[in-house]
Amino acid sequence: MRLISLSILAATAAVAACVQTADAPMSIAPTDADRASPPYKACVAAIARTTGRSAADVSVFNFLFSEANTQVEATVAGAEAPWRCLSSNDGVVAEVIYTGSEGAL
Repeated sequence: MRLISLSILAATAAVAACVQTADAPMSIAPTDADRASPPYKACVAAIARTTGRSAADVSVFNFLFSEANTQVEATVAGAEAPWRCLSSNDGVVAEVIYTGSEGAL
């Protein structure tokens, strides 16, 4: 019985290590194919335009594709927090949001 309990405990710990929590959001770095996609290009351009920076100052660290929309999160040179963009998969930007305090803009 003790061996079974230890096995269950080890399996539970292994599964728990794989679960993402709200404190540690999952980041998915963009691939070359992602960078060539319409939502990636549209979001980088929209973030750059919104911040008054060049696209070279926008560094995408999270690219989440879904059948409905794509979410892009990026740091921008000089900003204290990341920016988030939501785009349709054909590149129509729905929103660009600063994730930090607006007083820090």
